Amino acid sequence: MKLNSIEANAHYDMAHGMPAVLERDNDGSHLYRFNIEVEMGIPDGQEKEVQIGWKCCEVRTFNKPTKANLKKVIIRSVLDETAEFDLVNSYNKHVLGVAVDENAVAAYKEYLQFTEDLDVMLVNTLSN
Repeated sequence: MKLNSIEANAHYDMAHGMPAVLERDNDGSHLYRFNIEVEMGIPDGQEKEVQIGWKCCEVRTFNKPTKANLKKVIIRSVLDETAEFDLVNSYNKHVLGVAVDENAVAAYKEYLQFTEDLDVMLVNTLSN
């Protein structure tokens, strides 16, 4: 699970323009966008690929958009509580010798790296 490999779930056209990283919505929630990238395509009737807009990962929170709240929302967008609990339990079982599973160590290490990358991204984008 790598932060930069999370599939885009939002697309913005050229008329809308590049989306903001953090935006308050009309319903009082906040949208947080990450992995914002140029989206290329071939418009109908054309032959050449051009920029048609932007794509990004987008999450919504109704809580104050703090680092901790956004981190939780992003993690939950890719991993539910049950899966996270299973990940931690599998790792603990391996470490304690209850159920040896080298894959549990690798999966937990990947999860910890994901949370570290998330922390860095949030600090960088929320401080700007």
